[in-house]
Amino acid sequence: MRLVLPALAAATLLVAIFAGMVVRFRAGLREEIRRTIIDRDTSILRPVALRQLARGEAATTSPADLLAAVLDSAQQENMLAVAVYDAQGRTLRFAPDSLLIAELPLDDYLRLLKGEPIGRYHPVFPLDHYFSGVGGPPAQRKTPVLEVLLPLHGRDADRLLGFAQYYIDARPLARELAAIDGRINRQTAATLGIGATLIAAVVTAAYFGLRRARDAITERNQRLVRTNFELTLAAKASAVGQITSHLIHGLQGSVAGLRETMSGHGPGGPAAPDWKTAAGYTERMQAMIQETVTLLAETATPGTAYELTGHELAEIIHQRNATPAEKKGITLTIRGGFDRSLDGHRGSLVCLIISNLVQNAIDATGAGRRIAVTFRHDGGAVKITVADEGPGIPGELREHLFEPGHTGRPGGSGLGLAISRLLARQIGATLALESTGPDGTTFSLTLPVGG
Repeated sequence: MRLVLPALAAATLLVAIFAGMVVRFRAGLREEIRRTIIDRDTSILRPVALRQLARGEAATTSPADLLAAVLDSAQQENMLAVAVYDAQGRTLRFAPDSLLIAELPLDDYLRLLKGEPIGRYHPVFPLDHYFSGVGGPPAQRKTPVLEVLLPLHGRDADRLLGFAQYYIDARPLARELAAIDGRINRQTAATLGIGATLIAAVVTAAYFGLRRARDAITERNQRLVRTNFELTLAAKASAVGQITSHLIHGLQGSVAGLRETMSGHGPGGPAAPDWKTAAGYTERMQAMIQETVTLLAETATPGTAYELTGHELAEIIHQRNATPAEKKGITLTIRGGFDRSLDGHRGSLVCLIISNLVQNAIDATGAGRRIAVTFRHDGGAVKITVADEGPGIPGELREHLFEPGHTGRPGGSGLGLAISRLLARQIGATLALESTGPDGTTFSLTLPVGG
């Protein structure tokens, strides 16, 4: 329905333009044909008048007598009236005597002086205005009349003798013009019909072509919507998988430590279970599980909304990692902060990533050394760095640092940094190794947040 109305409007407009052009052409053609026929009848009368003048010149040289001869010879069956004028445009004679108006208008006189014959067709000529004694019904007082005005010359073409004015019964001419008009009208109607049919056919073909194109676009849009929906599901599934992988990776170390503690096989050999250490491992596992459940709930329910500032993120990271660092004799410092807020989902993932980096730093740093976490909001990005004072990352591991299965820690799985980078990509952040060497290693997480 949306295409039908524009198609009808376009077809109507095209037909209207085409009809206007045809009608205008018809009017011009009709006028040209009528002018040609009128000029034809005018040109036929002129040689007759000149031939009569030539005959009269053999008998007399008086212009008035010559013009009178033209008047006498013009009495024909279809001739209604004749008037002759001298070279100055004065009326000499006219016939019949019932003619009321026998004078030469100034405009016609000037044109005749240039040698131009004048022919005028009057489709409705009022006989009672030009002739006396005309009676009968009003319809019979009007008739088609051809008015012809001619300049008259003798044998000497440069000698102007006068002018003749003829009023001729034009009923035969009217019938001829009506027949021509009929043929023109029929041809015009046929042209309009054929043109309108062709326009309708073209518009109809265009309409169905547009419908097919619209249907194809609609189908493609639907496929794009389905594809986008499937990609969204895949992205959510990927995020869930990465968060779950982070949980498993984090639990791996805690479970191993808990098992070792409960079995009594610590670094000093067989001993009684260390219940305090076991409780610490248990609390850590519980916190990780709770955090992961919260993140999974946020992923499944995007409408859950809360915000975390940079200072709040710094406090959360400090709380999660202060105890492990203290137990190993490492000083953990949190520097800086920012007032810009992050939505809860991104903030939670930032906490996961930074906590994983801090745990790696704790594992790599010896007792009595420092780990510094720095928060900074610079322009349109938040940048968080984790710097330790460990021995650095071996050169053979740097090229594959973020790939699963590559680790420099005994008993490590090589999944922590790979999972952290995937989580960073989920929130549009960049996780990178800034520097490493004998004096320590620095990682950075950069998250665009606008101005």
